[in-house]
Amino acid sequence: MKNRSQKKTVVAVLFVLFGIGLMIYNGIDSTGIYFLTVEELIAQATSLKGTSIRVSGNVVDGTIDYNARDLILKFAISDMENETKTINAHYNGIMPDAFKDGAEVILEGVYEKSDNLFKAEILLAKCPSKYEEEITEGEE
Repeated sequence: MKNRSQKKTVVAVLFVLFGIGLMIYNGIDSTGIYFLTVEELIAQATSLKGTSIRVSGNVVDGTIDYNARDLILKFAISDMENETKTINAHYNGIMPDAFKDGAEVILEGVYEKSDNLFKAEILLAKCPSKYEEEITEGEE
């Protein structure tokens, strides 16, 4: 009798572990977001239609248009390796302090290929290099 109850307990524990594993897998799968460069985004735009993605690039000089009253930020970003590849971006929210011409940014949102427009829900600007430690000549 004792042996039978141990088997039931083991089977129950296995079912619970399987259920927890399945929930973790589904949670990760449904919240996973692609991370692309501007060039990759342009190349894969058709297959990513309506998909929430992250894209990284550099703010194109002279393209920043910020309406502080309505919190609407319009700008363009270019690929870090191939500056000829650019997309336009719109973001509704407060402009980060580190956001400026040439800044490295990460956007999260949806890309509309027909308008070459990235509608960003999240905007992260990389801190400028002045915060990084300087290496003087002779140090390494």
